Amino acid sequence: MKDGYDLPADAPGQYMLLRADERLSKAYFPDKLPPTLELSSAVVDEVARAMWVLGRLEGLGSEIDNPGAVFSSFVYKEAEQSSQVEGTAVTVSDLYRYDVDKLQIRETVESDHEADVREARNYITALDDAISFLQTAGIERESLTVELITSLHERLLVKGRSDGDDPLPGEFRPGYAVIEEQGPQGIGNRVRFVPPKPEMVPGLVDDLERFVQQGSEWPALVDIAIAHYQFETIHPFKDGNGRVGRLLVVLMLVSSGVLHYPMLYLSSYIERHRTEYADRLLAVSEEGAWDEWLQFFVRGIREQAVEAFVRAKLLVDKRNDYESRYADAAKSVRRLSLALFEDPYITVREASDRIDVVYQTANNAIETLESDGVVEEITGNQQNRVFRAAEIMDIVERPANALPNPDELVDIEQAWTLPEK
Repeated sequence: MKDGYDLPADAPGQYMLLRADERLSKAYFPDKLPPTLELSSAVVDEVARAMWVLGRLEGLGSEIDNPGAVFSSFVYKEAEQSSQVEGTAVTVSDLYRYDVDKLQIRETVESDHEADVREARNYITALDDAISFLQTAGIERESLTVELITSLHERLLVKGRSDGDDPLPGEFRPGYAVIEEQGPQGIGNRVRFVPPKPEMVPGLVDDLERFVQQGSEWPALVDIAIAHYQFETIHPFKDGNGRVGRLLVVLMLVSSGVLHYPMLYLSSYIERHRTEYADRLLAVSEEGAWDEWLQFFVRGIREQAVEAFVRAKLLVDKRNDYESRYADAAKSVRRLSLALFEDPYITVREASDRIDVVYQTANNAIETLESDGVVEEITGNQQNRVFRAAEIMDIVERPANALPNPDELVDIEQAWTLPEK
């Protein structure tokens, strides 16, 4: 046993008894990183398979000059899925509409849905700012600092939806955090896990920073899985820990050179397996069940990379289709059709600014694309019309189970065959 607190010796931490609150009898204190573990053949196989798919995903970026312009919707997809993990029903379309008209938020009371969209939009802003910072500072792990993590939190929560309890944007929590689970009917929620005491958080986050920057002898995906576990176990903030923890996964994928653009949305996997996700995290803390956690996490990376590859390939093929379809059309039509990949929701005025033409030329270009079914008007208004890139948004929003098999999207010599286990 470990220090008499009913944990096995290989658990990566210990419970510390608390006396200040009868409800909170003990809080967990994780060991410093890296943990002591030996990768099983199952984990090694999962890493190999995930890296193979990530390589295919990354390779799509080389097919176009500006992958960020074509794959910008992936950041929105992650924001959508992350918001759904938090229990809201925000869609990618909601987020793009927010960019177009800010949901026409007026002086009247903001609806719950509008507040949810605004908060999800903060996720996009935080990720965009962090990626821009990494590109400026250098794509390397040393750029991932405590200051960056707290700035992500501030971006996420500074205009969050909470009008009551202050979420303390950019600040570590001053008190205890409590992770609850649903108790038996009629009993209510019960305490499942209590993260470390607040005074221990700064030192633990500093240790996490060191691990993130220096890494280990293990593959990058293993380091990311370990860092994500440690962050969620520390639970350094009063609110928003899940969102910051998922952002950290994306940033580590980019800073480790696994991806050069945030094209993977792990939140979707976590949402589908939320109970197992929570159970796997707790099993690491209490049983040292690293092998099961690593397999679960890396499998999620692989599954989401496959889905991202299919959407990315469909977007690339659609862009090539537009280039071919409008090769002999007016220059404004051709340029606007390609600009839609970056901004699938657009007004005539915004189209005019985007492709640098006068209003009437932009309006003519939109009418051409509308007649071809490329865009559709969604307000029904005669003025202040908003147009939606229907074909592009179908790819972005299509349910995962309705996407084609990867084998249907590649040439026969590029057959989508994962390496054997």
